[in-house]
Amino acid sequence: MAATTASAAATTTTTTTTTTTGKSSVTLSLHPLVIMNVAEHHTRVRVQTAHATPVYGALLGKIKGRHVELCNTFEFKLTNASTTTTTNSTVTIDMDFLTKKLELIRQVHPDLDFTGWYTVESKDWNSPVMSSFYSQLSSLNESPLLLRLDPVGVSNELPIHVYETIVDLGTKIDFIEISYTLITEEAERIGIDHVARYSVTDGTSDTSIVSDQIAIQYNAIRLLYQRMLVLLEYVRAVKQGQLERNDDLLREIGSLCQRLPIINTDDNNNQMFREDFDIQQSDVALLALLACCTQEISTLNDYLNKFQVIHDKQQHSSGPGGSFGYSSGGRRMARGGAYFPASFV
Repeated sequence: MAATTASAAATTTTTTTTTTTGKSSVTLSLHPLVIMNVAEHHTRVRVQTAHATPVYGALLGKIKGRHVELCNTFEFKLTNASTTTTTNSTVTIDMDFLTKKLELIRQVHPDLDFTGWYTVESKDWNSPVMSSFYSQLSSLNESPLLLRLDPVGVSNELPIHVYETIVDLGTKIDFIEISYTLITEEAERIGIDHVARYSVTDGTSDTSIVSDQIAIQYNAIRLLYQRMLVLLEYVRAVKQGQLERNDDLLREIGSLCQRLPIINTDDNNNQMFREDFDIQQSDVALLALLACCTQEISTLNDYLNKFQVIHDKQQHSSGPGGSFGYSSGGRRMARGGAYFPASFV
């Protein structure tokens, strides 16, 4: 329903768009994780589809007054996106999926808000599509930001452009390019350094260190599979009486099979695998429960310590008569000879 309403708003409102560079009303900080996520999204879709395909997603960040800090992203779920061209101006976002996704993210990261959307397009980007996106997303943010990654631009600077959307009299949408500052956290610096180390080539080939390591693991698994097929053919030949039985070799094969994961691809209800899997799952759940119990006990212990400190201070300040004496400021009950201590009144 939300997606239909947003689509209707996008198609009934006549808008013109302009892109300018000027003084913005907000200051912007950008985390490298955002750039890495957008680049990974574009690269993955490009490899899967074998041609240039537009990609879109949401920007998450922290809004403090007029300062916006972009921290993370996630992909949009589109209902009628074109997979071959960017000339389609009626791209519709699944607003139900977007709303549920934002609710789940706020449960884990309550400080993150929806701040805008991103796209991967060249400098001749499709303004009608961006205007349609603004009409659909303005209900979540009155002035969403647009981040554009230029995949073909050649420059010494980062190919990242951020725009602030401003509506003039409800008929004209201005995309004002704003400047940004890169900020990093310790975890991001470690991750970027790791990616940089494993993404460089040695200068003699076009493959990276990651590709070489994956190729080594692939060759090892393929060799293991081929040798397991040889052993399987041997066991079948012995069972059919085509080869002579060798007990020593069969014992070694049995020992090797016991080292491999107990799983049967022909029968997903393998009882042995299910029992071992349930035991391992129970052990992991038990460890997680023990960790939670330990944390709760530590919290309770801190609470008791603080309560004891406050109680001792109240007894100390009650005077020489004690907490149940007249000098403590206690009050007599309406009936009976008992007294209320001052700490309970």
